Amino acid sequence: MFGRKPKTSEKAAAPSLDGHQYVTGFRLVILFSALALNAIIIVLYTSVLGTATPSITTYFGTLEDVDWYSTAYLLLMCAFQPVTGQIYSVFRVKSTFLTFLSIVAVGTLISALAKSSVAFIAGRAVAGLGAAGLFNGSSVMIVAAVAPHLRAQLLSLASILVGFGAVAGPLVGGTITEHLGWRWCIWVFLPPIGAIAFIFLTQRIPEQVEKAPALSVVRQIHRKLDLVGLTLFVPACTMLMLAISWGGTKYAWKSATIIALLVVSMVVFGVFLGWISYYKERSLIPPSIMMKPVVFCACLTAFFEGGAYLMIQWYLPLWFQVVKGAGPEKSGVMSLPTCITWIVTGVFCTLLLKTIPYAPVWALAGHAATAIGSGLMTTFTPSTSSGEWIGYQILAGTGRGIAMQMPLLAVQSYLPADEFPYANANILFFQYFGGTIVNCMAKTVFINGLRSALAEFAPHVDAQKVVQSGATEIFRLVAPEDVQGVVLAYNQALAQTFWLPTACAILGAFSTLGLGWHKIGGEKKVKEVEAVVGDKSVDGSVDEKSAELKTV
Repeated sequence: MFGRKPKTSEKAAAPSLDGHQYVTGFRLVILFSALALNAIIIVLYTSVLGTATPSITTYFGTLEDVDWYSTAYLLLMCAFQPVTGQIYSVFRVKSTFLTFLSIVAVGTLISALAKSSVAFIAGRAVAGLGAAGLFNGSSVMIVAAVAPHLRAQLLSLASILVGFGAVAGPLVGGTITEHLGWRWCIWVFLPPIGAIAFIFLTQRIPEQVEKAPALSVVRQIHRKLDLVGLTLFVPACTMLMLAISWGGTKYAWKSATIIALLVVSMVVFGVFLGWISYYKERSLIPPSIMMKPVVFCACLTAFFEGGAYLMIQWYLPLWFQVVKGAGPEKSGVMSLPTCITWIVTGVFCTLLLKTIPYAPVWALAGHAATAIGSGLMTTFTPSTSSGEWIGYQILAGTGRGIAMQMPLLAVQSYLPADEFPYANANILFFQYFGGTIVNCMAKTVFINGLRSALAEFAPHVDAQKVVQSGATEIFRLVAPEDVQGVVLAYNQALAQTFWLPTACAILGAFSTLGLGWHKIGGEKKVKEVEAVVGDKSVDGSVDEKSAELKTV
């Protein structure tokens, strides 16, 4: 786990419930509404810029940073996911959540006021750091505040609401960009962030275990958090992302810069793995949890799932705007089939969970649908009909809606309550790490493919000039007789890029088979979890036998 696992005999660290451990009634509605709004905002923060990206690249005058508009946010979000699990285990949930919310607000301000591409990326990175804590905190609160028999339903509902954020994102982003400008896609987040902060300031948030005062924890922060692991992990991830992003575009793959980045990142990753082996349960990624087959496969599934969907989310609007000639608002509307089917199938899946309560069944079906949908996107041409691109999106969205919630549900149904926050942090980390890796790979595939395709379809056009200009600016830079060739080049480059989500979905289908064939929300599991957190006695006490947190 993230930090030393408490022994039963250590009274101060033992789980302790105060009789109000489970939030019910109107308080539960308010709490879940705030968490739902929080989840929607985090997803919107990624999806709203998908349709705004061409306008942003035009404003800053470059395509070469396009992957970092999403990667900076995702990299910090995923890199800090594991340490947020440790933070929530030692600091009080409410104050920790509000701190991360404040960090997102600061990052939002930086991006909204940015005068350069670098400043915009820096703001996205700061917001990603805050979002890491918000994502993990939401799941931690649900497990701490909601009775076991309701958790699967609420986690599923949260996934559906995340889908709502994805639905709204392209449409909101396109509409705002076209009528107000892309900066308002950033400013729009500040009011709901303030609303969430107000709700949490006025609500009492339960804790699963007794926690020491924050000041005493800060004094021992080096013992409570794996700062060494964090110091190794973040630079290793960053160097790997830079190598993938720059390789074949800014620098040749055989250049000293790329080779150095790859070698040093691998060395640092090796040192990090050695540190995990040495520090064991106190490390950033505790081996005892990660080596459980269900958790390992859930993380692997989340990695491929995140890689498949996030790449589609960012590159499909680019195809609509450049190849189909749609404006930002229209491209948002054209992206809706993916997101709407995500919600519809998510609801459908939730309703049928009690009938077919096995995660591998749903996850496998979801990855199969995603593989078919994204595979068909590789056949895109400028003449692809609306019926075709709508159908392909429906398949991809169906897969996402079915598969997205399964890794978390499988782990939530398998692990005891004390281990779930740590496993949850790792699943979220791998989901966004997959998105980050694949997004960097997609930029490299796209830029290299665009250069090759320009040489074939528009040999008289300066390929470097096209790459360094914004996506929607190219029509003003090239001669009218070359426009058709540039569009064909863009189409070919984007179509071949969709092979990446196809491969991710296929690989993810194999990992879903290890999610375990235990029933989601089964009666046996509910009783085991209730035995861990107690029976809500009036005095909140739990005997030592019930307090001992065992691995299933």
